Amino acid sequence: LVTGASSGIGLNITEHLADAGYHVYATARKDADLQRLDAMENVTAIRLDVTVQSQVDAAAELVASEGRGLWGVVNNAGVARIGRMSEVSADDIAWIHDINVLGPHRVNLAFLPMLKESGGRTVTISSINGFVSGARAGAYSMSKFAVESYTEALADDLAEEGVSVGVVNPGAYKSKIREKVGYDLVTGSQDTTQTLT
Repeated sequence: LVTGASSGIGLNITEHLADAGYHVYATARKDADLQRLDAMENVTAIRLDVTVQSQVDAAAELVASEGRGLWGVVNNAGVARIGRMSEVSADDIAWIHDINVLGPHRVNLAFLPMLKESGGRTVTISSINGFVSGARAGAYSMSKFAVESYTEALADDLAEEGVSVGVVNPGAYKSKIREKVGYDLVTGSQDTTQTLT
């Protein structure tokens, strides 16, 4: 199961696994993305907003009902908002954490029974911003530092239950993140009406 599979890293992971013959449950929020994912061989698209518990529960019920089992979860859904820490709002920080930190936690809780049954694994896509921060990246980095702590604790929790826990820290990756965030690398300005999803 791959969350945030509509573009970028999530789509790349979905395509790679499906091409290798694995059946992938690929999640997205928008109708057009779901239709595109569903048209791919070895892929079942599932509508999922990781901040909506009822959708997380429904996704877990659907995967369980299909009878294939589940060997892996890739928590990829994420957002960013770029801005100075002296100006970013508490609401923005809470929104980022709801998706980037609590999202993986909700998804893992819902799918852990299946992962325990299969002896599978869960992986969360973090970032090098989980180790270093900087000007205008603080709110995003806060969430990724939290992801590092979360996955480390979860790995210890599940060590004796046969479930592997991992975290991936991509560096530079050719995606649409800057475009979606509306961030201009040259001027350092941002259209704050845009976000990464």
